[in-house]
Amino acid sequence: MNTSKEIELKFLVSSDLSSDAVVALVEQSLSDYDLHKLPRKKLKNTYFDTESLLLKNHGVGLRVRWDEKSYEETVKSDSSTGGGLHTRTEYNVPLDSETPDLKLFPADFWESRSVDPDDIQPLLKPVFSTDFSRIKRKIVRDGRTVAEFCFDSGRISVADKFELINEIEIELVDGTVKELLEIAKKVVENDVLKLHLDSRSKAQRGYEMAGLCVPPSAKSFVLLEGDRDVLIREYFKMYIEHEQLLLSRFDLRSLSVMTLSAYQLQKLTNDNHYSMIIPVLLELERMVADSQGRHDKFIKMISSRIYLLFILNSYESVYC
Repeated sequence: MNTSKEIELKFLVSSDLSSDAVVALVEQSLSDYDLHKLPRKKLKNTYFDTESLLLKNHGVGLRVRWDEKSYEETVKSDSSTGGGLHTRTEYNVPLDSETPDLKLFPADFWESRSVDPDDIQPLLKPVFSTDFSRIKRKIVRDGRTVAEFCFDSGRISVADKFELINEIEIELVDGTVKELLEIAKKVVENDVLKLHLDSRSKAQRGYEMAGLCVPPSAKSFVLLEGDRDVLIREYFKMYIEHEQLLLSRFDLRSLSVMTLSAYQLQKLTNDNHYSMIIPVLLELERMVADSQGRHDKFIKMISSRIYLLFILNSYESVYC
């Protein structure tokens, strides 16, 4: 059994470029590193849960993957995200067939979540699938593999519905989160890719498509008190959390929380970037009757190179 902790940044790619063109642009952006090719793979994945979503409700995702050679089952624990940064623990176990077997995972994994695998096993059923092609590179500096980059392109399928997958993941292998962010900043410098940070996993998108997951709702804005550095961290967390909520469901409360958080961050940091962001957010709030236009303008804002670099730099100064 393989156990690992993933720390990664995920970007959705909005451009219409081919997979090879996307990878070529990323390679160009990372020319300061040695990039080692890994075999291109086609991955077929089925996600399982019970009718009442027992696994999801306990913060667990269960997947069986076929990589053209063998089956593997994976459980992932709840993840924490910030600005698109994912941290989660996962266990991978080889399988002989496409049928998952929960007892192959450590007993303490289930015990810590008050789950009995014997109760859940007979209730498991496929919920949705993801089929995609993965192009992967090791990112090496001074003989050390700092991170891995991959580009996934394909689709998430639920019954007769599907949603495209076009995403870049940069996963930390041997280094610091600061090094991961430095790599990401080099990638977003190339705005031909039209990237935006996205904290949603393929699993979350699949559950949402299947109508089995209500997207998280906006929280009320709270004016905080305390140490300046703590306030900056908390308001930034509030800002990013609601930016990411808007990718699943566009609502005025999330916009309002982003705007109010940005006001506080501008006062605390004197960073002029917020004075550029706030007018756009206010304009979006006024576009009540034009939901598609509002969403398009929001995506354009969070996909701009200046915005992405600012968010990544903010993340580094707040958390590293």
